[in-house]
Amino acid sequence: MKSKVLKKQSEVFVKSTSPKEIIVDDALRLKEIREIVKANNSSSLSDDLIICQIYMESRFNERSGEGVHSAKGLMQMQKNAVRQVYKYRLQKNTGKMPSDKRAAEAFSEADSFYESEKIYNENDNVKLGTEYMQYWIDKANGDLIQAYKKFRGKENGVYYKKIKSCADKLELQPDNMQLLRDMVK
Repeated sequence: MKSKVLKKQSEVFVKSTSPKEIIVDDALRLKEIREIVKANNSSSLSDDLIICQIYMESRFNERSGEGVHSAKGLMQMQKNAVRQVYKYRLQKNTGKMPSDKRAAEAFSEADSFYESEKIYNENDNVKLGTEYMQYWIDKANGDLIQAYKKFRGKENGVYYKKIKSCADKLELQPDNMQLLRDMVK
């Protein structure tokens, strides 16, 4: 069977290398994140503080970390952090440390969650991330500065100072994305 040419292309296509301006309504994304946090904040932290933490961690990108590093999702959850949350849930539910067998089962469940698409689900990621923050708050006896130092693994406290300062401003101007942009400069 003979193929026939429907149309000959005589033009040369060249990819444009000049930058294009794309307008993004990031204030709308801030509102979406605020609703997600409001519905899923499982910690004693203010929603504004969690919003600032999310922006600091992922710039509101629910797929942040995918294919790049081990931290995943809005709150940049790592495998060991997910395991800790699953184990801590058991401890809170039973009032005691779980047995080695039950801890191993919890770790297996945590690993399955971490390796699945669920880790990128915004609601699940925020719920898990705020549970993880509450774990550190409880370990630090309510001292937020110490909790964030443990969360970050750095003792200088800069991370908490940045997000706390931004959260205080965001509370007064809840739709102001510029506050978040300035925080990460």
